Amino acid sequence: MKIQILKRTSGSIAILLTILAIFMFAGCRTTEEPGTAEMNAGRADYNAGDYESAFRKFLLAAEQGNPGAQNLLGVCYSEGIGVEQDYAEAVKWFRAAAEREFDLAQKNLGFCYESGQGVEQDYAEAVKWYRLAADQGVSTAQILLASAYGLGRGVEQDDEAAFKWMSKAADQDDDLAQYHLALFYRNGRGVEQNDKKAAKWFKKAAEQGNIDAQFWFAWYRYHGIGGRKDEREAAKWWRKAAEQGDAESQNWFGLCCLGGKGVEQDLEQAVEWFRKGAEQGFSAAQFSLGLCFYGGFGVEKDTSAAVDLWRKAAEQGLEDAEEHLKYFAEQGNAEAQKALEELEKNE
Repeated sequence: MKIQILKRTSGSIAILLTILAIFMFAGCRTTEEPGTAEMNAGRADYNAGDYESAFRKFLLAAEQGNPGAQNLLGVCYSEGIGVEQDYAEAVKWFRAAAEREFDLAQKNLGFCYESGQGVEQDYAEAVKWYRLAADQGVSTAQILLASAYGLGRGVEQDDEAAFKWMSKAADQDDDLAQYHLALFYRNGRGVEQNDKKAAKWFKKAAEQGNIDAQFWFAWYRYHGIGGRKDEREAAKWWRKAAEQGDAESQNWFGLCCLGGKGVEQDLEQAVEWFRKGAEQGFSAAQFSLGLCFYGGFGVEKDTSAAVDLWRKAAEQGLEDAEEHLKYFAEQGNAEAQKALEELEKNE
């Protein structure tokens, strides 16, 4: 069975791959290679927003054989920074640096092979370059190698190897790796199931601002999984994630406010958080907000608004919302009946 090591609501590896653009400029070595002065000047131009000048200086340094500049030049071509986007040219420069054992270039070249950008897609070749970078301690390469093992992409599927590489990245305080390591422990994949250890790693990632970890650590504390039950602690972490825009956490923190769970009961604030989640199209928040409109909790009673919100939630497959529509239709509510008819047409 292939493991899922991505976000709680997604099973696509594409989400994990998008982190690369964030890290491409981070952590480049600054050894005194030829062209180091030009490379550093290019970084200064980049930070000042002069991307074309940065590109020119990276090119000067790269042509002198500076592997850090070659990697940065590859980034410029890959992302279209200061130059027209050209994936093939990006691969050329990533390869030049990677063959000189520049760790970040090895990771970036691996990504090119995995995504098929500028080179024919080749998962096995991607794994080769990820492994070289991972062996040098690049945490993002370790995460991607773990993903390859977990999905059996470019290498034989191996949960234990996936766990091993994710652990290495987590030990470097990479919050994404810490979050995924918690999922390994939670799901018992590649390691014995252990909710206490899952809670530990969720907390570590949450403390670094990882939204998904904040959601799950709150969930663990609210339900007393892997440690003590603590509604106050749960509300605290759901609020942190909610404030970062996580719709599911907005709904849960709204429920805390509605029921006075871990926070002082505040119906108006509950409505505010339900509304934020509902505006993002999150079905559970639409349902919760609908209940508030129906009951007049923290907002003026409005059955029509409630029915409309339940319709939106039901259209996304939320069974509770559909059941409420059926109940009101049976009570003779014309709007609920119309909403059900629309749902049947769209099935």
